[in-house]
Amino acid sequence: MQESSTTIQDQVSQDIGRFLQRHKDPRKGLTQLSAKTRIHTKTLKRLILKEHNPTYQTLYKLYSCLTGSADLGQMLNSAPELIQEKLKRTDPQLKSSPLHKYNVNVEHELIKDPCFSELYVLADTKPFDTKFVRGRFGEYGMEILQKMLQMNVLRVLESGRYALGSNRSTFSAEAIKAVGLRITEKYSKPARTDENYANYMNLFFESINESTYRRWLDIDVQAFQDKMRLLEDPSSRGSLPVFMFNVIDTLQELS
Repeated sequence: MQESSTTIQDQVSQDIGRFLQRHKDPRKGLTQLSAKTRIHTKTLKRLILKEHNPTYQTLYKLYSCLTGSADLGQMLNSAPELIQEKLKRTDPQLKSSPLHKYNVNVEHELIKDPCFSELYVLADTKPFDTKFVRGRFGEYGMEILQKMLQMNVLRVLESGRYALGSNRSTFSAEAIKAVGLRITEKYSKPARTDENYANYMNLFFESINESTYRRWLDIDVQAFQDKMRLLEDPSSRGSLPVFMFNVIDTLQELS
């Protein structure tokens, strides 16, 4: 049997094409797909023309819509094999416990509510008690705490503290930006840059060519993957709660 030579770009282009075929006016279909997936129409057109290699965040948004499922597990079971393979290979969350369920609806709460997002991050790194929640967020925080428990986003430990439960958030680029900005604003400590191995901050802006820009992106992708590989060793885990938030982008607004 001859091995299939279909690529990720081929698969995505075909699947978007099948979606558009269900509409009498493909342009309206593209606008509808853009609204449902939160992927810009220009990006969708590039995906159709196979000019763009989609990231796992793009695949989540696209196939959650195409498969009609907000649950990552159900979406994975319904998505084409090539898509499943790339998601499992590139999303670090999928290497955690198979009991975890990743849901776009949890992500929506994460994006819109600063209290929800901070408690979500802390529950995975620094479990907290009700005293902390009430002191930080007041009665509103207690309402969000109950909501997260009802959604199985949080679970109660034997110590009475709260940690992440079985229902987790997917992390689109929108969620990464929303949570990253909030956590950076709250927990980054400029004064500690004077201490060795306390933290790291940088900011740089310049006009560069397309080739250099792409090399910058490749370097940061590789650095992130190297950091994730360190965590595959169980001895790397400890009691120090940390975060990293990294962005490279152009100083151009979307038209």
